Amino acid sequence: MLAVILGRAAVDTGHQVYYTTAADLAARCRKAALQGRWARTIRFFNTPKVLIIDELGYLPMPSEDAATLFQVISRRYGKGSIILTTNLGVASWGEIFSDHTIAAAMLDRLLHKSVVFNITGDSYRLRSYQAQARKQRPKGDPLT
Repeated sequence: MLAVILGRAAVDTGHQVYYTTAADLAARCRKAALQGRWARTIRFFNTPKVLIIDELGYLPMPSEDAATLFQVISRRYGKGSIILTTNLGVASWGEIFSDHTIAAAMLDRLLHKSVVFNITGDSYRLRSYQAQARKQRPKGDPLT
């Protein structure tokens, strides 16, 4: 949610923003490579002022996809902002990508001149669900 709000604020100030999930970015790049559109797709991901990559680490990422993500991050380095969301700490990135070298290289570029927000606790969706469930329980229910 925070990434979307930051993206919206960037749009409101006139910046071009593109939102994607890590899995969709990898799939799009994979398809582009097969169709001979790799260079155009990399330029596409380099164009917006802000690139939001959501849900890194939620799904396993094969090494080819990790290499693709590294290419996108590496080419954007110093040219545009990246907002990246993940449910895993940076120490776990070697397992996400099954390659500690790619993880270290990505982190090197991402963490240089960056701000990291470590958010703990229940997700917004889970809190919302729990609040709704409390409202629907009958009075006197021991769980309320």
